[in-house]
Amino acid sequence: MTKVVFETATLADAVKKAEKIAPSKGQAFDMAAGFVLEVTPGLPVVVRSTNLEIFSMEWIETLETDGEKTSWRVPAGLFAQVVTSLPIGSGKTVTLEDQIVGFSSQLHLTSGRTKAKFNMLDVSHYPHWTAFDPDSLFKVNDFGGRMALVEWATDKSLPPLTGVHLDGEFAFGTDRFRLAATELPIPDLPHPITIPAKILSQVMKQIGEVQIGFEGTQLLVMPDEYTQLRSVIFAEQYPNMTRALSMKFDTSVRIKKEPFLEILNRASNFAGGDRIPHLKMFIGKEEIAVMMTNDEVGLLGDVYEIPGQAEHGRFTIGFTPRNIIESVANAPSAELTLHYNEGNSTSMVHIDGGSGYKTWVMPRSEKRAEEQ
Repeated sequence: MTKVVFETATLADAVKKAEKIAPSKGQAFDMAAGFVLEVTPGLPVVVRSTNLEIFSMEWIETLETDGEKTSWRVPAGLFAQVVTSLPIGSGKTVTLEDQIVGFSSQLHLTSGRTKAKFNMLDVSHYPHWTAFDPDSLFKVNDFGGRMALVEWATDKSLPPLTGVHLDGEFAFGTDRFRLAATELPIPDLPHPITIPAKILSQVMKQIGEVQIGFEGTQLLVMPDEYTQLRSVIFAEQYPNMTRALSMKFDTSVRIKKEPFLEILNRASNFAGGDRIPHLKMFIGKEEIAVMMTNDEVGLLGDVYEIPGQAEHGRFTIGFTPRNIIESVANAPSAELTLHYNEGNSTSMVHIDGGSGYKTWVMPRSEKRAEEQ
């Protein structure tokens, strides 16, 4: 029997990150459900979690450890829900203790008057990986924050478009209908790579320095001195993004992010349950107007005025609402520049969101409606 006592805040923070990585369905769930706490008396507890693309190890300090060396594999969602809901603060602790009940193993949790029992999963079939040498890594600034700026544009199911592409100068995310790019200098990157960054960006700090390196077909990341992450590198070739970076536009307007985003969201909400909503944007006569139709209700129109800009005649560009909205919403600056080709309804638009953040959005066509 082994017992470990933690500060509640320490365990809750580690469990929250581990639960984000742990799989919830599919082949990864069959092979790596839950996460593992490795207990060695006299040493920090190691929390392991993987979805078979990201492999995480975090070392967390304990207040007390009694018993033998052991490993506990717990159900990720339920265990995290209980631990992260416990009161935190000075003097708040949580105790974990294993028990044999009949022919199964249970992990008993106690925190104040709260008690819970978890049936543990078989730890012998959980994937295993080793820690790496921090001396082999090099520093990169704002790695997690920069990836978070572009991962929203990635595809939901088709590798390598599910990943973020790094070429040493920029980070890219695309699903073929929208492209996001942000400056991310990595002078020591030996060659361009694509990594499954959606989860990776969620468990790393969003600002400051991290250390990265390489081992075979894996990217190694240390967000801090207590955490090591391994990420697979996709073998599939990523599309060439250089053409988008060099694309020219003949017209641009300056817009304020929040009021422009408000009219986009109002129009999008008016679509209701429409499976393939079509947002029409009218640019010209010193304004940007939007319109959304709803066959069951009617239509909604709204106008964002841009005095002294877009003085040409009006023309229409159609969008899948989420593509243009997410491009604007993820911009880090309060003011944006919208670039377009005057009078051309089939040319993509380009948004410069400041701080090295750029996006390109394909216009909506009825031919592509089902795809988007």
